[in-house]
Amino acid sequence: MSRALDKQAVRQWLSGQRAAAERIGAEDASFLVALSPQRSLQIYLELWSLSGEKCSRAPSPLLLAMRRALSRMEGRKT
Repeated sequence: MSRALDKQAVRQWLSGQRAAAERIGAEDASFLVALSPQRSLQIYLELWSLSGEKCSRAPSPLLLAMRRALSRMEGRKT
């Protein structure tokens, strides 16, 4: 015996899911912005070690490009 979905209930549920995702994203961003460079490196290295060293040790091209862009923004050359 199948029941029809209540469209309004589904819309409310989806709205709640979106709001939760936005809140989680904002909290994640706040956490990451507050990290010191030392703590962020420590977290990165811990995550890398948990990967079983399956990941490349070389920085990704995206990471390198981001570093260059940030250096230019700060007036330094890389």
